[in-house]
Amino acid sequence: MHTLRDKVIVITGAGGAIAGAVAEAFREAGARPALIDRELVRIQGRAASYRTAAVESDLATQAEAERAIAEVIAHHGHLHGLVHLVGDRAGGPVGAIDEATFDQLFDSNVRTLFLTSKAVLPHLAAQGEGFIGGIASKGAWVGGVAGGAEGAAVFAAAKSAAAAYLFALDEELRGTGVQVSICFPMGAVDTEANRRELGRGQASRLIEPSVIGAAFVAAARSGQGGRLLEIPVHPPG
Repeated sequence: MHTLRDKVIVITGAGGAIAGAVAEAFREAGARPALIDRELVRIQGRAASYRTAAVESDLATQAEAERAIAEVIAHHGHLHGLVHLVGDRAGGPVGAIDEATFDQLFDSNVRTLFLTSKAVLPHLAAQGEGFIGGIASKGAWVGGVAGGAEGAAVFAAAKSAAAAYLFALDEELRGTGVQVSICFPMGAVDTEANRRELGRGQASRLIEPSVIGAAFVAAARSGQGGRLLEIPVHPPG
């Protein structure tokens, strides 16, 4: 898409700190960010200020993903893109990860991505243009724990699966006008949870969420003469 003016971009996991910055970046670029989150209370205020759709959904089933996307289209009349930011995080040695946690990580990071992208694709393909963005991790970029956080093997596996899905989807969509982009934060992002975990003294080494927002906007605008498929975003030097 060469311009984002009045383009409707769905942001999932929209109540999170990273999603807030991504939504704001798209709004500042002239887009209409439609917000989906599993807790409506987390997105109502922002959606009201943007005058855009706010939809409550966990995106856990195909029917639920299709319902959520249908609500967005009913509100705005059209749809041009998806930035999927749903994804739970959990760490610990492999021996300490139980099946429920394993399922939670793969369901939130991979299953919801598959279901939501599947729900938006017919609408994007019908208009011959669109954008699908997702977020991975440093572990997905460098291969598992190597260079990533200790105890992140299962999380890295889930994010690697999400990245692999998006790479394959990009190949599948070649020639349709629908572009795919994957953002790889190569360190911890500046969220309240990460500040608590790492200590506030590490704030200068955290990635600003606004940089991730700018990366997705640049990717959505690309296409003619080149495109941004994978975007590693590094911490400050």
